[in-house]
Amino acid sequence: MSAPASDALAEELFEPVSAWWLSGTPLEAEHQRLMRRRLTPIPWSETTAAALSPAERGRLAETWTRRAAAEYLAVSTFAVLAIDLVAAGAPAAVLSLCMRAGIDEVRHAELCLRMIEIYGGKRVLPPPGMSSLPDDPERPRLHQALANTLLVSCVSETYATTVLTATRDLTRDPVAHAVLTSIYSDEVMHARLGWSYLRFALERGGQGAIDAAAQMVPVALRGVANVVERERPVGEVTDQVRDHGLMTPAEERVIYSSCVREVLVPGFEALGIPCGTAVDDYGETWARAA
Repeated sequence: MSAPASDALAEELFEPVSAWWLSGTPLEAEHQRLMRRRLTPIPWSETTAAALSPAERGRLAETWTRRAAAEYLAVSTFAVLAIDLVAAGAPAAVLSLCMRAGIDEVRHAELCLRMIEIYGGKRVLPPPGMSSLPDDPERPRLHQALANTLLVSCVSETYATTVLTATRDLTRDPVAHAVLTSIYSDEVMHARLGWSYLRFALERGGQGAIDAAAQMVPVALRGVANVVERERPVGEVTDQVRDHGLMTPAEERVIYSSCVREVLVPGFEALGIPCGTAVDDYGETWARAA
């Protein structure tokens, strides 16, 4: 007699996405439940990676290796941000979403590790590390919290949603498309967290909070620009590689430029935050500099 459909579904849901580190304790079952908070199954068996050349697979494996490191580091980013928010007396709704974001990043790291295994044929762990957010003990805690929320969520996560949307739209491989979709769906909420708290903090902090936000805007924009500008893994971005969710650095610069000029700056200015020369700094000249 075959197992009930519900049992089969439960077994599928609680199978580890990646052979990352597992504790060997009863906590593993609860961990898997956290990782499967939303039912977004990935069709792992449908990968078309075998049709790629060794060079193409290597290019993609290195890209997902860097993504895994970034997602793993983001776990600590939201942990540090949560400390700032708690210190500033942030509302429960903000705190719970910030803590959930950290859990989301654990899941993202696991997904990336599985993708490395698919393209590179080996199991690896992300490098250990700890995020370091700007910290000024002399400024009010509200200003500290809103500044780092602006950096982490409003700028970084908003850009992540735009670049993931563009990347997902060109992806044809079903596994890569599903993984990018899963990560994208979380990043949307991570960005909403930032914009929601920013408005909350500005309403309570007045001009001083606006000034603190304005000081962080160029820092946050430059921080993400540094990531967009950084050197990429060696290897051509062929049509086949693009089908697996990879675009060129030049394309990413255009996306970031558009995000700054059409989303971030208008959003900040709508909240009364001056953005200085941001539109010019990341305009057409910067976008075409790749």
